[in-house]
Amino acid sequence: MRWKGRHLVVIVGIAVLLASVGSHGLARCLRIYTSAGTGHKWYGVKTGPANALIAGSSLAYDGIDWQTVAERWCIGIESWPVPGSSPAEWERLQSRSPHIKITFVAVSVYDLNEAWLCDFRADLVPLSRTVADLAHGNVDGTFAKRLLSCYPRMWVRKLFPTVGRSQAVLAALRDTLQNVIQRGSQTPTNENAALRLASDAPPDVSIKDWPHDRLLRRLAAMRDLSQGRHFYAGPKRLALFRLMRRAAVQGPVVVVVLPVSPPYMAELVTPKDRAGFENLLAEVRAEFPGAQWVRLDRVRGPDSAEFF
Repeated sequence: MRWKGRHLVVIVGIAVLLASVGSHGLARCLRIYTSAGTGHKWYGVKTGPANALIAGSSLAYDGIDWQTVAERWCIGIESWPVPGSSPAEWERLQSRSPHIKITFVAVSVYDLNEAWLCDFRADLVPLSRTVADLAHGNVDGTFAKRLLSCYPRMWVRKLFPTVGRSQAVLAALRDTLQNVIQRGSQTPTNENAALRLASDAPPDVSIKDWPHDRLLRRLAAMRDLSQGRHFYAGPKRLALFRLMRRAAVQGPVVVVVLPVSPPYMAELVTPKDRAGFENLLAEVRAEFPGAQWVRLDRVRGPDSAEFF
């Protein structure tokens, strides 16, 4: 019996090892993000410590020319970009820039949606902080379980980095096959890049030029990742207020409200969702009357599909 038990342990160990190697290899070959990264970015002339900090997701980096902003304001701007990040992650990274005098907080109806969870939240936000926020965030049990499940999954991903990343894996496989078939073409599909909700790189083509089936797949994936929900009272809201409070102590705060793509707004955001977003912004404005606001989401032009 002991021999059989040891034999079983050896078999299971080898199976786990092979599965782990395969998962790591697949993630590496398909170039799937498997770590928070938290690389440091700098804009402007580097003549000393940065004067300003950017707190935002890829919408902030793709939609605004921060180099031009830095040059015109004669300041140095730094940031710690993380794929799919939100106020919960920005708050943790804010502590890396204690010398900042100006903070740019770039938000959107997507970034502040509690139902959108950053894939690297558990890597950056301590479990104790999440538990405390859930206790004061007035959220339902289903969402609380979903948020807390990020932490055991983080540890499982040490062995199997592709766990919970089926959308990225499938999209990357589809891109790889299509690029092999269309080798030599000047216009690869690159749908995997499109599925990276917060990659810090501009898209290859505008969504206006996407085939209809690709747009439908993308919308379906985004609906699935958010479970078809938009709500604005929870851990992200609490983190946003904490971030704003600290930023206000450091110096001026500029809140930039960014537009999201028209297909996203039309298919996934209801009037009730929009009202919830505006109510949260109104709360922030009332709590921090000294902050400057830039409503790019109300500027005609950038709300066209050709700009996304």
